Amino acid sequence: MDVRSRNYLLMNRQALEKDIKTSYIMDRMISDEVLTLQEEERVKQQNTQKERAAMLINIILTKDNNSYRSFYNALLHEGYSDLAALLQDGIPAVSSGNRKSSMDGMTSYVKTVLCEGGVPQRPVVFVTRPELVDAIKQKLCCLGSDPGWVTVYGMAGCGKTVLTAEALRDHHLLEGYFPGGVHWVSVGKQDKAGLLIKLQNLCSRLEHDSTLSQRPPLNIEEAKDRLRLLMLRKYHRSLLILDDIWDSWVLKAFDNQCQVLITSRDRSVTDAVAGNKYEVHVESGLAHEKGLEILSLFVNMKISELPEQANCLVRECKGSPLVISLIGALLRDFPSRWEYYLKQLQNKQFKRIRKSSSYDYEALDEAMSISVEQLNDNYKDYYKDLSILPKDVKVPTKVLCILWDMETEEVEDILQEFVNKSLLFCDRNGKSFHYYLHDLQLDFLTEKNRNQLQELHKNIVNQYKKYYKLNTPVPSQEDCMYWYNFLAYHMAGANMQKELRDLMFSLDWIKAKTELVGPAHLIHEYVEYSSILDQKV
Repeated sequence: MDVRSRNYLLMNRQALEKDIKTSYIMDRMISDEVLTLQEEERVKQQNTQKERAAMLINIILTKDNNSYRSFYNALLHEGYSDLAALLQDGIPAVSSGNRKSSMDGMTSYVKTVLCEGGVPQRPVVFVTRPELVDAIKQKLCCLGSDPGWVTVYGMAGCGKTVLTAEALRDHHLLEGYFPGGVHWVSVGKQDKAGLLIKLQNLCSRLEHDSTLSQRPPLNIEEAKDRLRLLMLRKYHRSLLILDDIWDSWVLKAFDNQCQVLITSRDRSVTDAVAGNKYEVHVESGLAHEKGLEILSLFVNMKISELPEQANCLVRECKGSPLVISLIGALLRDFPSRWEYYLKQLQNKQFKRIRKSSSYDYEALDEAMSISVEQLNDNYKDYYKDLSILPKDVKVPTKVLCILWDMETEEVEDILQEFVNKSLLFCDRNGKSFHYYLHDLQLDFLTEKNRNQLQELHKNIVNQYKKYYKLNTPVPSQEDCMYWYNFLAYHMAGANMQKELRDLMFSLDWIKAKTELVGPAHLIHEYVEYSSILDQKV
């Protein structure tokens, strides 16, 4: 390592040891192939967070310039921008022969652009699908400098999001076609109030370095106008990615003569908007060899060494990436249970989720049931509590700390167990973690626990009241926006009619919520719960 880089690490060592959580930093460094699993284990053996950070820095000090760069990028990507700034001037120069990382050819420029744009990381187990990735890149290039839409479509769980994110990991594509950057928005199924919140958040992100702080737009039309001006004046030749679009009317809010890529289950979703349109279809299932490759990565075996049951499992799952990942995560923990899991799928012993849709609910229901049944009994109850989470919402850790009356670290340990088993997803934004369920997983939980939903809603409301007593959340608290957006939803789900009326007619609540998100969401709730609010008491 260069002397200058080494000195910057030593000068800022105290601040680094005080603040960083090492686990996700190490994940990135391992993916960059600058840290070994044995070194990771040495760090994990330390007793406290500070000791683990100190051990990691000691290891980095023995390494080369690539380790410094990887550590810096990990800090930046995991939300420690203040700490990354301390190390920025110590970044060693990159020689032309060492411009790309050893893993996949991504340059530091690409990593920075994707991080700033909120593009999801690769899943822990990832296999390449080069034909589809290249097809997405080709359609993006077809846009040129003209406004237009690229639609990546296919059924839920087929890998649209992962493939789209992978296509963006290309220096030539980003620098040559989208020098203004990329901006990723996870949309999901929304009503107008939910869409407004998404637009407000996007505008806030795009205005983050503006010298003038603006209030959030108060309605969709205002948000659309502000987004149009931002894309035209500040982010010219950038790409907007709208992940998981359900309804064509949602796209009209983003129809601003810019370049947009969307993922959707519905091929016709762009019919309502103008501009050039291109499509990439993602088949519902993986090729058989790709399915085997995922299983082999989960159980750390060569494909040729997999038992015959692996072939049967992939066929039974119909190649669904989501289902194969669920089963693979189970086999990682119980590698001798190939025959057991195969029989569970073949015997179809689990209750079906019956809906009129294009989802492959049978295979997913079976895989989900197996995964949940493998949880410890106390973890099953915690997972059941997630049945009442709103769809397409990333929930801050603090909300679940309040629900379970636990410290942050305890809650994160429980949720990490779910993440490890592919039962939950985590969006890591520095020190603040947000968790969410795939919509198929949430459908499964809702159906499985249908008779207990009212009590589950009542529990989260009571825990909120116990925690906040007569106070209300303030904007500086990470759980604040969740409660203002969804406390009424939980009260209605709990059939707590008096509490809901008291809340919705509280002047303090109305004032605080209007100042935070504008009146649109409040009005929506008055309409949504009018049958309760109009009752005479």
